[in-house]
Amino acid sequence: MKNTVSAAVILFACGSAFADPSALNLHFPFNSADTTGWTQSMARNDDGSTGSIALPFTFCFYEQDQTALFINNNGNLTFGSSFGGFTPTGFPTGLAMIAPFWADVDTRNATGADTNLVWHKFVDLDGDNADDTLVVTWDGVGSFPSNNSEVNTFQVAISGIRNAFGGPNGIGGLNALFSFGDMNWTVGTASGGAAATVGINAGNGIDFSQIGRFDHDGTDYNDPNTPAGVQFLNGQTYRFDACAGEVPAPGALALLGLGGLVAGRRRR
Repeated sequence: MKNTVSAAVILFACGSAFADPSALNLHFPFNSADTTGWTQSMARNDDGSTGSIALPFTFCFYEQDQTALFINNNGNLTFGSSFGGFTPTGFPTGLAMIAPFWADVDTRNATGADTNLVWHKFVDLDGDNADDTLVVTWDGVGSFPSNNSEVNTFQVAISGIRNAFGGPNGIGGLNALFSFGDMNWTVGTASGGAAATVGINAGNGIDFSQIGRFDHDGTDYNDPNTPAGVQFLNGQTYRFDACAGEVPAPGALALLGLGGLVAGRRRR
């Protein structure tokens, strides 16, 4: 029998100004006009993916060590295989996935102020001259089919440092984050109205942490399973423990029912 519990994520807004309006408040700054230091993850495409990318660190994901991954155009990272699925479903699913915004992203249109591309870079957070963190940014990306009338900017970072983004050393450390700039669309025309999914999924059909699903304009949010307004994400950053999914210290949380947000999770 599955037991539903609450897995907390810390919610905060980064307030520093940045030159790229769509990327305001991203945890790792990004500027469409100057992508120095970033690597274009893949050519313009619809439903494409990178090849397997070796990580220069070990990332702990649901108590499993991961040393390689795929960046998928449709707003997610996967382990073991690439993934071109353009119709988002709620979690759990059978594929290990980190989804800052799983939806039908289409980067084929080159017009607009932003690049409409996916970018990544490795960074050294602890200053030991060894890269320990991967950052992936979807910069002003449009939706299927080649629609740039509205764009989304969002980011995911994963780290080999257990407490890279907060938490006590080695225990309940926060080793991943989602960060959102300007968010404007939710559904591609081929997805049948399916709500975009934000969260992480172990791939065993049981364990997951779903921050929410989004299928309309607005700032409304009720719970992780009720479709919400995509502008709720604007300027927000979520830090979480992707290794164990353990709840951080209560004093650091904003708990659902106590004026804030948690993610819905099932654990074995």
